[in-house]
Amino acid sequence: MRLVRKTKRASTIRVIAFGSAMAGLTMGWAGQAQADDELTFEGGLTGIYQAASDDRVDPEASLSGDLFIRQSFGSWAINGHLEGSTTPRVNGVNALIPGANADSGSSVNSRDKGRVQLSELYLEYGIEGFSAVAGLIDASGFLDSSHVANDEAGQFINGSLVNNPSIEFPDYTLGGVMSFEGAGLRPSVTLLVGGSSGLGDNPSRSYTELAQLGTSGKGVFAAAEFGWNVDELGEDGAIRLGVWTNTADHTRLDATATDESNQGIYGVVDGTVSGFAWNLRAGAADADVSPVAWFAGAAVEHALMTDLTGGLGVTHTAASDDLGVGFSDSTQGELYLRYNVSENVHVTPSVQYVTNPGFDDTDTVVDDSVWVFGIRLGYDL
Repeated sequence: MRLVRKTKRASTIRVIAFGSAMAGLTMGWAGQAQADDELTFEGGLTGIYQAASDDRVDPEASLSGDLFIRQSFGSWAINGHLEGSTTPRVNGVNALIPGANADSGSSVNSRDKGRVQLSELYLEYGIEGFSAVAGLIDASGFLDSSHVANDEAGQFINGSLVNNPSIEFPDYTLGGVMSFEGAGLRPSVTLLVGGSSGLGDNPSRSYTELAQLGTSGKGVFAAAEFGWNVDELGEDGAIRLGVWTNTADHTRLDATATDESNQGIYGVVDGTVSGFAWNLRAGAADADVSPVAWFAGAAVEHALMTDLTGGLGVTHTAASDDLGVGFSDSTQGELYLRYNVSENVHVTPSVQYVTNPGFDDTDTVVDDSVWVFGIRLGYDL
C-alpha cells in the first residue's frame, strides 16, 4: 500500500512509501513496496493571484515549485525535496492578511527574497509495522494530517485550513520520526523530535545556522501522535490525537518572565458521508507564551462532477488574553472550486473571508473584516 503524506507548502499532495500514523491506513506496505530499487520524481508548479476588498492591500501574484526525488533500495530510501518561490510583496495580501496564501514565500533568504533551496533530505527505513526517517525534515508533514484540508496547492489556500495554527511547528528542521502500526484498539503511533528552529525560522536562513542546535535560546520540538481507524466514520475515517512541546526560550506575552517553553494538544477527525469528505480540527497551546490560545476548524470537500471539486472550510483562532488591547480572535472561511483542465493541469478560483487578520482588530492597517479573491493555476509533473 502507498500512503498519502501531508506536505507543507508543496505543489502537490505527495504519494510516498512512508508509514505515518494516519489512521485508516496500515503499514504493511514496507516489505513489498520497497522490494524493488527505483528512482522516482514528483512535483509541480503553483501560481496564485489574490486581491483583497481593502484597497490598502496590494494585489499579489506568487509562483512556487517543488521537486521530490526518491531513491529506494530494499527497505531503505533517500528522499530529497527541492523548493523554490518568488519574493512576497511587502504590502501584498499575505503580508497584511497573514495566512491568506499558505504557499507564499515558502523559500526565501535572509533578505526575504525568493530563492531555490533544498528543503528536505532524509534517510528512510521501513519494515512490516515500523518505519523511521532521519535528516532534514518537514515536521508538519508527519503530523496533523487530513484528507480534506491538507495541501495548499490542490485544496484550501488559507493557512488555517492546511495546518493547525495552535501547533508551533518549526520550519524545515533537523530531526527524526518513528512510526508504529496500530491494530484494533491499539493506536498507531508517530514520535517526532527535531530542532525548535527550522531553516526559515533562523535570521540567516542558512544551513550553517540550522545545524547550530545548541545555540542559546534554541531547544527542541517534540511531538507524539496517536491514531485510530474508525470505519463508522466512512471511507478514510480516522481520529488522531497529539501532544507537542517547543522548548525554545519564549518570553511571556505579559512580559513578566522569559525562558519558558510552549506546549499544547490537538486533535484531527476525518470522515466521509454521502460523497462528502469532511474534517474537524482543534487544538490549544500555552496562552502565556503563545499568541494562539486555542483553535477549531471544520472543512468539507465534494466532487460536484467528474472534473470539478468544491471545498468549504471555516476556522476560528482564539487570541491569547495576554496580547492586550487591539487584539481579538480571528475567524477565517474559504470556498473554492477546483477544475481539472487535464490530467496535469488544474485551475481553482476561491474566495476567503477573514476577520481581525493577524488578531489585529484596530482597522488601522487593514479592515477588521476583509474579503480575499483568488485564482490558482497548478501543474503537476
